[in-house]
Parts: sequence; structure tokens; C-alpha cells
Amino acid sequence: MTILIADDEERDRIWLKDLLSKNLPEHAPIHEVSDGQQAVDTALRLKPELIFLDIKMPHISGIKAAEQILQKLPETGVIILSNFSDEVYVRQLWKIVPTDGAFGYVLKNASNDQVVEAAKAVLSGDCWIHPGIARVIQRTQNRATSLTPAEYEALICIALGLTDSSIARRLYLTEKAVQSRLKSLYGKMAIPGRGENQETDFNQRCRAVYLSYKRGLINQSELEEWEGKIFEGKTAAGSEK
Repeated sequence: MTILIADDEERDRIWLKDLLSKNLPEHAPIHEVSDGQQAVDTALRLKPELIFLDIKMPHISGIKAAEQILQKLPETGVIILSNFSDEVYVRQLWKIVPTDGAFGYVLKNASNDQVVEAAKAVLSGDCWIHPGIARVIQRTQNRATSLTPAEYEALICIALGLTDSSIARRLYLTEKAVQSRLKSLYGKMAIPGRGENQETDFNQRCRAVYLSYKRGLINQSELEEWEGKIFEGKTAAGSEK
């Protein structure tokens, strides 16, 4: 039995290792690595019961590391321990965690007791979600506010500055289909259409991008990754028409 900690901040690794050693001595030894690729390689070698993963790490992110680990070791408990509560990370995590898997999402401002509680829950096969993440999860599971893959893809495209015709060409859609996606996107983000009220002083595309940043739906790293996919013709949501 063992636990693996992956975090590029040495201070955080020392704090977490000391905390777990004192409260979960029966799960020693506790190993630590400083980047995402090391996390994958070490996990596949040691097959730990539990892995703590920071989100932003060198080489590959904690989310991508978790995805690779869970593909080979689906029974492994995974806890994301991060400073970030962005909705984009919650969306990504929900896509890769097995429906019956044990996992946790803990913010680094959590108390020591909360971190230990999360570790014990995941080790016992349960899930543990930080209260600060709970409202984000509710939003991602609410049909009225949660974006479909097609709507999210449209959001990414306008955030990258693409025109309707460019989006249609790259996603193999008609412009009418693109506009339909955008209309649905604006509706879910409560952005008024033309002629509804004075809020139409806003440019709908710019407003959608602003609200998405504010909500944590997109960020720089996500846009950079999608930019490569879209300009290479490889999209995540596929070519839905």
C-alpha cells in the first residue's frame, strides 16, 4: 500500500507528505514527484492506492496525468489538489473519472482536516468534493446552464476570434448550424438577443467570451490547446451538424 503525491511546488509536497504520514501511517511509504509525466510513470510502476495530483505541472497537467493513469489503473483513487476551481477543470475531470470510481477535488485552501477527510473517503472507495467546487459541479450538471460539447466548441472558436464562415469551414458545418450553436450558447449564458432590451449594447460574442472567463469556462492554456486542435482540423466535439 502506498500513496503518490505529484506537485511541482516542493513546499506543498512537504506539507502534504507530512500531513498524510501523521494521519495515515498505515499507507506508507509516501512517494513524491514534481511533474505530470513523472506522476504517470511512477504510478504505473508503483500502482499506488491513492494519488494526489496538482493541476498545473510541467510536461502534462494533472488532469491529463489522471486520464492516462486511470486508463491503465482504473481502481486507483485520484484526488485533484489545486488552487483552481475553474469550471473548465471540473468539466475535464468529469470526462475522465470512471462513473463508479473513487476521486476527490480539494482546493489548497482546505483545512488539514478536510484534506485528511478527503484522503480517507477516496481510500474507502467514496468521493469527496470541496465545498468551493460543489456549486461549480451543480452548474455543470444543470441543463439550463451546462454547455454541450457543440456549444463549448463554438465558444472556443469565438474566443479564438474566428468568424462564422471560418468556424463553419473548420468544423465542417453550415454557417446556419454555427449560428444555431451560438444562439443556444448565448441563451444559456443569459445574453439577450437583438431587440430584447438595452443589454444589446453588448456585442454578443465579446460578452460570451467575457462571461466565460469570469465563470472559469475557458482560460489561456485551454485556448492554446484548442487552437492547435482546430487549426489542425482535430476538434474535441467532432463535426456535429
